Amino acid sequence: MRDKRAIIIKNPRLQKIRNNLRDVIIQAYHIQWKTMFDEMQKISRDRHGKPRSVRSMEVDEIKFYRLLQEQQKEMSSLLDRSILICITCGKGHRDMVYNKAYDAWYCTECYGMERLSAQERVKVKRQRTKSHEGEAIQSHSKTFL
Repeated sequence: MRDKRAIIIKNPRLQKIRNNLRDVIIQAYHIQWKTMFDEMQKISRDRHGKPRSVRSMEVDEIKFYRLLQEQQKEMSSLLDRSILICITCGKGHRDMVYNKAYDAWYCTECYGMERLSAQERVKVKRQRTKSHEGEAIQSHSKTFL
């Protein structure tokens, strides 16, 4: 995908459709995440609901538990970096801008704030001497300019 691609929808009806589709996908994510969480609870608790130690679990149970953890982490990462929600503020009912350097979507408001902040950092950076921190700030700023 191109760097800094903006997806802006002006038609209120299309915005409503977009927002409803995002809500449906996010609800499906939450249902799947909770299903995995419930499976993990079954493994990590005994029949009386008390927590089990890792030592009392079988090898297959531990492997399955770790697999579920990895899947939850991957799903969360995919959601965080998707067009469904802003990676900064977490809001999803807004127009979005893609930043290729971070492989993430920002709402137009957060992207605008990051852009203004980046412009200010560049001004300050020009006044400073070269340093590792300065180079990191400059490379971050370039992605929003």
